[in-house]
Amino acid sequence: MDNIRVGNSQYIRDLNLSGIFRLIHRYGPISRKELAENTGYSAATISNHVKRLLDNSFVIETDKGSSTGGRKPVYLTVNPSRSYIISVGIEVNHIRVMVFDLNLKVKNSLLLPLKKEKAEGIILGLIDDIKNFCIDSKLDIDKVIGMGIVLPGLVNDKKGVLYFAPNLEWYNVEVKKYFEKVFKFPVLIENEAKAAVLGEREFVYPEADNIVFVSINEGIGCGIIFDGNLYRGASRNAGEFGHIIIDSDGPQCHCGNQGCWETLASLNFIVSKYKQKTGLDIIPDQLQEKVLSGERELISIIKETASNIAVGLVNIVNSLSPEMLVIGGDIIGFKEYIAEEIDKVLAERALSVSYQHTDIVYSKLGNKASLYGVARMVFDNNIEEQIFDVI
Repeated sequence: MDNIRVGNSQYIRDLNLSGIFRLIHRYGPISRKELAENTGYSAATISNHVKRLLDNSFVIETDKGSSTGGRKPVYLTVNPSRSYIISVGIEVNHIRVMVFDLNLKVKNSLLLPLKKEKAEGIILGLIDDIKNFCIDSKLDIDKVIGMGIVLPGLVNDKKGVLYFAPNLEWYNVEVKKYFEKVFKFPVLIENEAKAAVLGEREFVYPEADNIVFVSINEGIGCGIIFDGNLYRGASRNAGEFGHIIIDSDGPQCHCGNQGCWETLASLNFIVSKYKQKTGLDIIPDQLQEKVLSGERELISIIKETASNIAVGLVNIVNSLSPEMLVIGGDIIGFKEYIAEEIDKVLAERALSVSYQHTDIVYSKLGNKASLYGVARMVFDNNIEEQIFDVI
């Protein structure tokens, strides 16, 4: 067996310390007494571990609480400025960078245009932008516990490789290696929709254990949480519902099939249909402005797209029966034009036994859901090592 430290008292103490920190992180402000009551640890054990966390600035004491008699309890909470997490979202037209504090609250953010060049040039430029962003934000890079990068395509999260992102035209890019050559902290690579479902669950719907997040942008991706856990499948790329076929005579898809859901229900479909009907070129970034100006032809196409979106959602509801289906991505900017049709088609065509148990909602985190989700992933993956290295 590979060096399993069963019985190692220091290892057990570290696990207890980590568990107490996570409780403070999730439920704080919380008193020492409440920690003891909810862990079964003795008051002395709690006191010793809390002292270690206080001495190393991972937690701080807050204002004293109320008391029914005797001394007022002192409450504990995470010290937000102790460490930071950087989230990066590489999209088709933009790059979003967000810095989270240790409480997973947004400290600062940056929006960059995606330059029209090869993957390596974009990544190297992004690394320089992040270094300058940290300097301008007066962010101590030594306090960063990790970085999460989300991408719209098939990724190997273990190797940090992007296999295929057709809308970026990136293939077999070793994204993680570029960043870890420059930064000392760990770097995590994840699919955008998988990170988004985790973000929506952790920050908006923490009680929901079965969620599907449908991310509709230039393409369509899905993230799935089953029984409280992110579902990856055997290939670790489960959730490619954008490639279910809804019209076998439909448009050619980059995957090689015809009539895939994303060819008929994505922003790219709207752009293509608009050019077909008007002869005018448009890019996804211009859709919102055109709609706000009252462009009737475009609004009509978006309403048509809603019906196609709903057909794919019917397949998800019928096959997975989630308790919650979250619609996200840039498509939610057109919610007022798509919601009614989506509801109508789902009510008519989904299996009633599944549909009645599924809440259909729109993302509360919008196009930042994946950045929140990957920040949570970085926290979960790295916080123990951060604590143990210091204490």
